[in-house]
Amino acid sequence: MNNNQKITLQASRGAAAFFVLLFHTSAMSFKYYQYDLLGISSIGRSGGVDFFFLLTGFLLFHTYGHKIGTQMTVLPYLTNRLIRIYPFYWLITLVVLPVYFFVPSFGYGFETHKDTIIKSLLLLPQAHGPVLPVAWSLSYFVLFYLAFSLLLALGKKPAFILASIWITLTLCHFLRVPLISADIDRHFYLNFLFSDVNLEFMAGCLMAKWVEQHRSKHYKWLISIGVFGFLLIWINNKYQFAPFHSYLLYVIPAIFVLLGASSVPERIQLPKWVLALSKLGDASYTILLTHLIFISILMKLSVATHLVDFLGPLLTNVIIVICVVPLCHMAYRLAEKPLVAGLRDVIKVSPSRSSKPVS
Repeated sequence: MNNNQKITLQASRGAAAFFVLLFHTSAMSFKYYQYDLLGISSIGRSGGVDFFFLLTGFLLFHTYGHKIGTQMTVLPYLTNRLIRIYPFYWLITLVVLPVYFFVPSFGYGFETHKDTIIKSLLLLPQAHGPVLPVAWSLSYFVLFYLAFSLLLALGKKPAFILASIWITLTLCHFLRVPLISADIDRHFYLNFLFSDVNLEFMAGCLMAKWVEQHRSKHYKWLISIGVFGFLLIWINNKYQFAPFHSYLLYVIPAIFVLLGASSVPERIQLPKWVLALSKLGDASYTILLTHLIFISILMKLSVATHLVDFLGPLLTNVIIVICVVPLCHMAYRLAEKPLVAGLRDVIKVSPSRSSKPVS
């Protein structure tokens, strides 16, 4: 993978993080101002997190796929992955947690329960979600990393059998195969283990395998088709032209974006906006974990100071988005980046060759 492809993939991560931020801003705006920013508060998932799932599978398979079934030592791999997830997540969770004790009305009541806190810190799946609501997706990242590490640690035949069983049961669950799907649904952890979400990771792995042998000179068209596909899904979810709604539909446009981004030639000069988005992609994990905190604080302040009454909800939302992006990036520069680098130095783990697969 050449440098332009890495930058473009990182830019796509930045764009996905921004759309998650934008959709949550609209949802929070409706809560605080009864104003539907861009009419998107009712659409549901933006597809940004689903793109992260697909991209994570893509990057991990691109980096480690050739080592599946080689019985490699997985401790450095796992340590590297978990350092990227847990420490900064713990920091943000411990910052937010006291708020639920002092102002219980900010939560739903379960946030102060001991079992909820322990499971949240460990990122174990819970029916009501973790203390930090936006962190629900991290449980799936941890599951995928653990499953992938098993494939690396096992021999070729056991790895093939394990992958086949996981893929088959996940597909059976998704296709609602009689008996099998019903049995999975009855058990919470089985439902998590064979969740439809895992199909997005698997699709990313298949994409990485495909891209090894296939590149396209029409990378701009592929990216454009992918972006247009996301837009079509948003419009359909908003106006319900077609009755079928599933977040797995986001896999289709995400595949086009990945195909295009991984086909960008090295000889061209990338536009400045792509480079800017790639910088946003560097901070995408911080954006994922902190943007709701910043949005909530700024919206509470705008109501308390009557700023929203003076400027109106639209301009207030625009200002909030403009403020939240640099605030998240500052949190990345001052907290996440030095924290991860410091821990890697202490534990003596070299950085992965893949580019921040979780964030």
